[in-house]
Amino acid sequence: MASARHKALLIQWLKQKQLAPDKSAEALAVADIRPPAHAWQGFIDKLLLINGAALLLVGILFFFAFNWQAITRFHKFAALELLIVVSVIAYYRFSTRPSAHYLILAASVLVGVLLALYGQTYQTGADTWQLFASWALLISPWVWLAKLPSLWLLWLLLGNISLILYYQTFHGLLGVMFGSHTLLLTLFLFNSLSLAVWEWAAKTVFWLQQGRQEPRLLAVMTGFSSTWLMLSFIFNPDASTWYCLVLYGVWLLGGYAVYRYRIPDVFMLAGGCLSLILVSSVWWTHLFFKNTDGFALLLISFWVMITSGYAVRWLKIVAQEWQHHDG
Repeated sequence: MASARHKALLIQWLKQKQLAPDKSAEALAVADIRPPAHAWQGFIDKLLLINGAALLLVGILFFFAFNWQAITRFHKFAALELLIVVSVIAYYRFSTRPSAHYLILAASVLVGVLLALYGQTYQTGADTWQLFASWALLISPWVWLAKLPSLWLLWLLLGNISLILYYQTFHGLLGVMFGSHTLLLTLFLFNSLSLAVWEWAAKTVFWLQQGRQEPRLLAVMTGFSSTWLMLSFIFNPDASTWYCLVLYGVWLLGGYAVYRYRIPDVFMLAGGCLSLILVSSVWWTHLFFKNTDGFALLLISFWVMITSGYAVRWLKIVAQEWQHHDG
């Protein structure tokens, strides 16, 4: 993040002729924008490791798929359990290395494969949501001990899938029937709470500060739920769903306050702008399409272009303000 801002600041200085063009290479070196040789070596090493691990998992998958009928039930379970045990032991043995985190992540994924095989082999009759809920429950100790952001994200994703499948099975909670708004509201609250706890914990927990990919993915899931709630309210307004309008407004204002002033993040602000443009465009479309007039489509097109252009301009201004502040 800092190197990107330094690069943008140097480009701005070059445009304003505050930095001589012949000094640009020296400025890039001083600002540490161009990664040194050892950084490239570490990046390539990590890239090859991820690629090798992915190819290994794909190879195991295709091996089982090709020989599925020939492999006995005992050998199927033994092979999967052996892979899980080897992955956990290797993680414990090489836990001091950053690359060992991929071993515990692979073991967590294989637990899900083992549960799926168990359900298919013995036809337990359990609902699909129980598979994902059990998967999340079984890997919870590893999630807590491994201190790996991507593993936490996998756990939260399993929680989302479990909630969705549970609703599709029972259409409610604890025997009480609910509508689709309740599912979206539950997902929104679950992901919003997860994101809030993540951002709060990242202030003091070092391993949560290593990247912004995971909280951004959580924000995408939260934004999807809130935006979909608002869209469903637009097309089906009801006295019992007015909370969607209030909730959406609170979500937008809260996200703006946090990611504009507390935790500067252009991606989060851009996501809020995208959601607002989408909701407003759908609202205008819903109003205008009551009158089948071609002029309405033209107005909506202008609205999308104007709001998108303004959002891009505003985001650039905000990014420049942060660059000047860092400078």
